[in-house]
Amino acid sequence: MTFKRIKGEGETVSAHDSAQEVWNQLFLLALFRCSEEPLDNLKIQKVVFISEDEGRKKGIAAADFKFFRFNLGPYSKAVANDVRKLEDFGFIDPETRQPTERGKYILEYLAEIISESQPAKLSLEILDCVCKQYQSVKSSRLVDIVYDRTVPVSAYNGTEMKLKDIPACTDIINPVSDGLRTVAEMPTDLLEILQVELSLTAEDLDPDKPENVQLARSMLNTALAS
Repeated sequence: MTFKRIKGEGETVSAHDSAQEVWNQLFLLALFRCSEEPLDNLKIQKVVFISEDEGRKKGIAAADFKFFRFNLGPYSKAVANDVRKLEDFGFIDPETRQPTERGKYILEYLAEIISESQPAKLSLEILDCVCKQYQSVKSSRLVDIVYDRTVPVSAYNGTEMKLKDIPACTDIINPVSDGLRTVAEMPTDLLEILQVELSLTAEDLDPDKPENVQLARSMLNTALAS
């Protein structure tokens, strides 16, 4: 399935970009569901990076996160921002780092749609494999493992280097310039409803305003059933 466009107030936003932003957050939700431990921010960065790098080997962007060389190896500002948003909007518990009922709700309802998309299935299979492979590895040890990893460097046209030898602030993964196939494919109406669901704030979910939650759930159910 492909997209036309989604228009925001005063601007035209690429539907593909909007869908990719939604997919990135779903990808992170799947990561938290996969993990049996409360993931710290360092380990989140490294597991997502390895997943993206494994995706590159198969010609896809597992999500769409850009990574550059930072103090403790690869780092993505978008990953950090999306994790913070998922916490702030109540999709993951900030202490257990497990999906809340809201997070589980979205993942369960999208399971069938994901199962019908080969790129999405492959993306989550990669994530699941990486997550389980490093489940018992401490963050500090994982940093060392990633430092010793040889990867193609986006800024150097795919030249392979050990990560510890890559200069600071160098782009390591850039899905756009790397020409990777992205996963973001879903019906436009479902995309719009997911954007609403992912943007509901704590105030929107106030028990004194149950109509907001009911409206969002009704819209999402309608989109998924169509």
